[in-house]
Amino acid sequence: MRQVFPAVSIALGKTLLVTAVAISPIFVNNAVNVFAPGVIEIGVVHAQVKAKNKYASAEQRKFPNVSESFGKKITEAANFLQPQDESVKPDPRKAMQLLNEMAANSAKANAYELVLLNQYTGYAHLGAENYTKAIESFNKMLAQSPNMPLATEASTIRIVGQLYSQLDNPKKALETLLKWTDYAESLKPEDSYMFSTLYYQLEDNNNALLNINEAVRAQEAAGKVPAESWYILQRGLYFDKEDYKSGLVVLEKLIKHYPKAQYWKQLSQVYRMMDRTNDALYALETCYLMDGLTTEKDLINLAYSFLEAEVPYKAVKVLKKGIYTDKNVEPTAKNLKLLADAYRLSQNAKESLVEYEKAAQKSTDGEMIIGLAQAYLANDKFKEASKWGRDALKKGGIKRVDHANITVAQAEFELKNFDEAIKFFKEAAKDARSSKLANQWVTFSEREQARLKALAQQ
Repeated sequence: MRQVFPAVSIALGKTLLVTAVAISPIFVNNAVNVFAPGVIEIGVVHAQVKAKNKYASAEQRKFPNVSESFGKKITEAANFLQPQDESVKPDPRKAMQLLNEMAANSAKANAYELVLLNQYTGYAHLGAENYTKAIESFNKMLAQSPNMPLATEASTIRIVGQLYSQLDNPKKALETLLKWTDYAESLKPEDSYMFSTLYYQLEDNNNALLNINEAVRAQEAAGKVPAESWYILQRGLYFDKEDYKSGLVVLEKLIKHYPKAQYWKQLSQVYRMMDRTNDALYALETCYLMDGLTTEKDLINLAYSFLEAEVPYKAVKVLKKGIYTDKNVEPTAKNLKLLADAYRLSQNAKESLVEYEKAAQKSTDGEMIIGLAQAYLANDKFKEASKWGRDALKKGGIKRVDHANITVAQAEFELKNFDEAIKFFKEAAKDARSSKLANQWVTFSEREQARLKALAQQ
């Protein structure tokens, strides 16, 4: 069974119990209205749950009067459950002792007295948080229908449904609460949310979505912001059916009303699925600025995203902070090389070389070594560039051998070792991707070699 934000939060020992006891039929007349919120119905296939109000025109019920002795005892039990003196704590145990004594002598009790006896026994079980026993008592009470006010019957059915939900029995909760739908005049947004969560737990996503949509619509129409959990459920249901366009609308509302880093991260993921690459990066960066990216995986992903977007200086900031300040990115050869590459692309050759040297100490991978060679070349350290470039070619495993050859060739050119430079440029020219550039360097190298020889002979 799927978990969901609780639609039925039963602080029954307090909120529900206090309300129920305070306005019990023992204290008011037959027109009592025992906190029955909107009640609902649902179709056989897929339908939004709606108010039914089946008993709107029903005649007022009549039932027996309560004897004076019974009234005194049930009032005493009620006072144990909800003391009139606020300094006195409720005592469900004493209430239950008294109610059990009354039950033992209930052979001559009339139907309405049995209703009240079972009702208050149910309240006592609620106070003791024994929800299974509470359901038993309330069902015994409901068995005395129609010997109770309609509002009392309705509210009790609702309580039973809520208790089933509290006991992780969404099927029984739904069945019971749909019976409750026969009594109510209107549907509140909270009720639609409650039904949505029950359908969701029963893996009926279609009805879950219909009802959460109504909950959100009604709440927004009233000028109120739906609870965060409502939007979360609505968003999840849209994403489950791969309706990312509608889910995105909900996610944007979450960000507007409940701005959290995690929602910006989710927004980035949705944008990527919709091929909105730039928006995805902006959302991910916002998440980062809200301290929402703390794992190495997330930070490395953000750095790569910055590099893809051609903003390497932002990648440098993320990686430098992660490796050296926050220390939530391990200084592995791979990560140090990534930082070095980001520095290089940011035209910071000096810092790039520093990171390449650190990375090379941790790995003898060909790609790592050629990166170091290129960093030496960018820093005018031509002997080192040639040495490490040759080592990389010997090591192998280089993605672009032509680039490695060009690196060595350019280093040798700067050292005026033209024969070596020409040799490596010609090797690079064998790759079609670099043939034009390499051949131009061959020609230039030959001319420069000839020019310098001519000067030497003068």
